[in-house]
Amino acid sequence: MTELQALPALDAFQPFLDPVDDEVRVEDVAVEGELPSWLAGTLMRNGPAWFGEGDHEVRHLLDGLAMLHAFTFAGGKIGYANRFLRTKAYRAQREDGRIGYREFASDPCRRLAEPIASMFSPRMTDNASVNVIRLGEQLVALTETPIPIAFDLETLETLGVAYEPPGRGPRSPTAHPLTDPRDGAMLNLQVHYGPRSSYRFYRRRGEGRFDLVARAGAAEPSYVHSFAVTERHIVLVEQPLRLKPLKMVTSGRPFAENLEWEPERGSAFLVFDLKTGALVARHEAPPFFVFHHVNAYDEGDEIVVDLCAYEDASVIDALYLDKLRSAASVVPTAELRRYRLAAGRPPAVSVLGDTPMEFPRINYRTHHARPYRFAYGVGATLQDGEPVSTIARVDVSDGDTQWWGAPGLFPGEPVFVPDPDGSAEDDGVLLSVVLDGEAATSFLVVLDAHDLSELARAHAPHRIGFGFHGDFFSA
Repeated sequence: MTELQALPALDAFQPFLDPVDDEVRVEDVAVEGELPSWLAGTLMRNGPAWFGEGDHEVRHLLDGLAMLHAFTFAGGKIGYANRFLRTKAYRAQREDGRIGYREFASDPCRRLAEPIASMFSPRMTDNASVNVIRLGEQLVALTETPIPIAFDLETLETLGVAYEPPGRGPRSPTAHPLTDPRDGAMLNLQVHYGPRSSYRFYRRRGEGRFDLVARAGAAEPSYVHSFAVTERHIVLVEQPLRLKPLKMVTSGRPFAENLEWEPERGSAFLVFDLKTGALVARHEAPPFFVFHHVNAYDEGDEIVVDLCAYEDASVIDALYLDKLRSAASVVPTAELRRYRLAAGRPPAVSVLGDTPMEFPRINYRTHHARPYRFAYGVGATLQDGEPVSTIARVDVSDGDTQWWGAPGLFPGEPVFVPDPDGSAEDDGVLLSVVLDGEAATSFLVVLDAHDLSELARAHAPHRIGFGFHGDFFSA
């Protein structure tokens, strides 16, 4: 186990939870240091920025209204712009002053005469606040409902629903699609809910066209936020945080309140053949909870799966806004674990590095689904006995850990941008949006991915709220 198994609530973190209301565009922000000459393109971030007011405030961090933040690199300068996604959920909250759609852990007010509905009724949210991807010529914001939202990279204007995910009926795609290592096509999981719930993996073979790649039934499906893929396999962690489909239909409660932690069921790694779609193995493991996978690859007859593991699912409860705002609250941390899967024996597990880790990134361009050495993420360390949020770099070959951070600073997901002329796995930079909690301001930090030395800071024109995920789109 890592030294920090939970982080206490810190006063300096609270500005993350304050609403960000203004939308601005600045062509040239103040920069300290020197940017790499090859760095050209846009870092796009996505996350919640508005939680509502009074009786119409959402309950959970995952439910805040989506806001896009763009840092554009060109000619040694950095521009910044931000904009809310203009969705149905946005219009209900911002224009009508109400929670209009069913979110992950928040429900619109229902009159007693209204029929009970599930998360997947016409009232489900289109608040795509979790991730952004490039899909062909489109930029798309994603969440865990089947309503991906397209937006314009330059103006950040919302363009409407990007595409209709495959299948019909109640279904929940992940917000973390992967690229098929064979040809770069988009590969994603959808959990389909109903009398015969199932996990289904789809491959996008063209605009608006999807092929079913693999499928497995699940009477009470696991909550799934991400998955892993190797050059030959798809790996799904079926964890003991289970959804009760019947309860979801009859309870009238938001999605999160229909999940139950059942550790006695343990966890399992479901392994599918990427080519045939067959379920070729099921590896039972002690219970754990995971939001994010780091990477996976085939190594002889073994499959190596690296992920950020929690002891249980209490982190979901810890992210309710009232708990985050409480001085007594603590947020569990995840540890970077490696699971080795092989026929005939239980999964072999080891801890990589000595830091907690979340929001993991790698050199995805060259090492996705292949052996790799370096994982980057948001970590934590102790300084003078006090926890400090950090950006961590872990050499997964030997556990060597480096970190960047300082008291009162809260870095977000570090996005790796490869040097186009580089040859080593860690030739590139990390880009992270950092909150200075004491000053209640934000800046973008540019770090050398070799050693986490600081190259530059770009000062945002306002405070940027807590962000989930994003990516860098080259010019």
